[in-house]
Amino acid sequence: MTRLPAQVVAFALAGVLGLGVDTAALYLLMALGLPFAAARAISFVAAASFTWWFNRRLTFRHVRVVEAWWRQWLHYLAAMSLGGVVNYAVSLLAYQAWPLVHAWPVLALALGSLAGMVFNFLSARFWVFRAGS
Repeated sequence: MTRLPAQVVAFALAGVLGLGVDTAALYLLMALGLPFAAARAISFVAAASFTWWFNRRLTFRHVRVVEAWWRQWLHYLAAMSLGGVVNYAVSLLAYQAWPLVHAWPVLALALGSLAGMVFNFLSARFWVFRAGS
């Protein structure tokens, strides 16, 4: 597999594993008594931190990074947060624009997730993990 398709597959795998981290952290924190909003904020950071580590070590391992790890991690959190906004906006627009989505809301979720993943991949590849960064 050439580099770009391999990166897309690895990035998607990181996302799936990150969902597992997100879910486990959310349930653990709520079981410890944290309210959903606080637990969700922490679980997002846990999942994004895991996917940053995975992507740094596997997906974009060939990129020579010169900036401090913590700075790259903060850039990654910012990029993934923006991707979340893209995800939400696309799903909301899809729900409002297409009557079919009213009957099948999962279509809005899927479109939002796809748009968010594309945004996140591009921001990771060209901003966070760009060569020489």
